[in-house]
Amino acid sequence: MALYCVVSPGGSPGATSTALGLSLTWPGRVLLAECDPTGRRVLPGFMADRMRESAGPGLLGLAMAADAQTKVPLPLDDYVVPIADEDRVELLHGVRDPRHGSRLEPLWHRLAEAAVARDGDVIADLGKIGCRDTPTELLRAARAVVMVLKPTLPQVDAATPRVNALKEMLGDRATIGLCLVTDGPYGAAEVERVLDAPVLGELPYSPSDARVLSDGARPRVSFRTSLLMRSLARLGRRIRATEAEVADSVSSAQGAVL
Repeated sequence: MALYCVVSPGGSPGATSTALGLSLTWPGRVLLAECDPTGRRVLPGFMADRMRESAGPGLLGLAMAADAQTKVPLPLDDYVVPIADEDRVELLHGVRDPRHGSRLEPLWHRLAEAAVARDGDVIADLGKIGCRDTPTELLRAARAVVMVLKPTLPQVDAATPRVNALKEMLGDRATIGLCLVTDGPYGAAEVERVLDAPVLGELPYSPSDARVLSDGARPRVSFRTSLLMRSLARLGRRIRATEAEVADSVSSAQGAVL
């Protein structure tokens, strides 16, 4: 199906919580892959009291299997677990120790291929991009890359070179969009103008609801219908619609060349 990457410019704007929330509100089968080399967040957070079975070795185990089995398809589904009671939503949890991040570099190319070929979409949380260990192979294979940031000067300043680098890397092959966590003085139009990229969604600054996703806090009864979760569902719809438009335009351009 399709691979979608969620990234950040740094400064903890909530990329992991956004990727998790997108997965929980996604309309079909989806895998949340924690591919941030600096460490996992979902297993010790949202999943801490929700695991129904052993989490297994996750991404690091998959990397070790890939090293040992270079000539067979990547056994991705052997290393994923269900998220809570959402059987259609699965998790490939990331590394616990960031010192293991270097073990992941040979995995990224094969994981990108497996994600694109998988029966169901994959949302990959890459964390902060722009560092030497950024999984660029996943970015190159993505249908859409969504950068999560707050509309503040430091975040926009950090996002600018990273958005420009994404444009150079991906060209017109994929959607590059923004998701704003509305905890800052600037509006969507101003951020769009500076970064020259569309704002695909705005998420309310709602610490109590966000802690359910980030820390595994007990949700209130109305959590599933909260403004945060409804905004995440709208963001997912916008990502898929925008990605479909880009795919159609690329196909049309290729057809015109032929």
